[in-house]
Amino acid sequence: MPDITPVELEGIQSQIAEYCPGLALAFAEQLNHETILESPVVREVPIQELLARDDSVLCSQFHFNNLLTSESLFVVSEETAALMLDLVKGNSGANPPAQVADDQIPALETAMTGVARGLGTVIGNQVGETLDLETCNSHLGTLSLPPVFAMSGSAVEITFSFTINDLSDTQLTLFMTPDMARVLAPAESQQSSGDQLLDQDELAAMLGDLTSGLDAPAPGLQPTAAAPTGATPAPDLGMPRGLDMILDIPLDVTVELGRVRMLIKDVLELSSGSIVELDRVAGEPVDLLVNGRLIAKGEVVVIEDNFGIRVTEIISPVERVAGLGRGR
Repeated sequence: MPDITPVELEGIQSQIAEYCPGLALAFAEQLNHETILESPVVREVPIQELLARDDSVLCSQFHFNNLLTSESLFVVSEETAALMLDLVKGNSGANPPAQVADDQIPALETAMTGVARGLGTVIGNQVGETLDLETCNSHLGTLSLPPVFAMSGSAVEITFSFTINDLSDTQLTLFMTPDMARVLAPAESQQSSGDQLLDQDELAAMLGDLTSGLDAPAPGLQPTAAAPTGATPAPDLGMPRGLDMILDIPLDVTVELGRVRMLIKDVLELSSGSIVELDRVAGEPVDLLVNGRLIAKGEVVVIEDNFGIRVTEIISPVERVAGLGRGR
């Protein structure tokens, strides 16, 4: 998938700005202090640039189980983490500890779990579905990114101005994969990126606008004479006019048997003969994806010496559009 476009980044920044009050409320509930989040700045950052950072930060990694499967990350400085810890304990925050001990991380992790749930609530209100937080884990140290970011090659960095009452003016950073961030972009910016799958009627309407003037002769010109009797007419493929203009564009078609989430240590332990159990019941239809988007389901068949798939279900255009928000 191409890099995230400037139009998408602008759309994400606009959408994230609307999340600020709800996310600030989630922090306030956890810290028992008024919190203000504002002025989000969104940019795409290469992974190499992020891995070169060596400052000590609190990283809270989380993901939702029904909005893509990619992890996201909240990051604050160790100084801010110490202040948050003092507030979580019910103190005033006037004299936070100089550093956060390992046995104090669980208290911060609990607070950040509540914040992640708050983010899930505001995103869920936008996409129109309930987002369930599956995991949220926190650690203190240098910035550590989940493997899914390495596969993306870049991350979308969202930096907020983060104010905790009159105690601190600092920053909060939210890292997402480009695919996850695209879910937040308004529909119009997603469409402008050219990465959205259109159904046949939408394509026909677009191409009809482009070709609507082709049937009418230009001013001062005579219409083209009709084809002589006996000439072979152009084949009627039963498709909307104009769709034939894109019929020779190649697409990547993938058949997916199943998926599984594994820890890095489990992947490293794989050897010849190892069995990986997938998240699919035996006999369940497999997925047919075009350019990474689910469009059909089917059953596996053998054609001579090759595997094939017999299509048993076509995903409706409405479901395909809904699937864009889930990366399927």
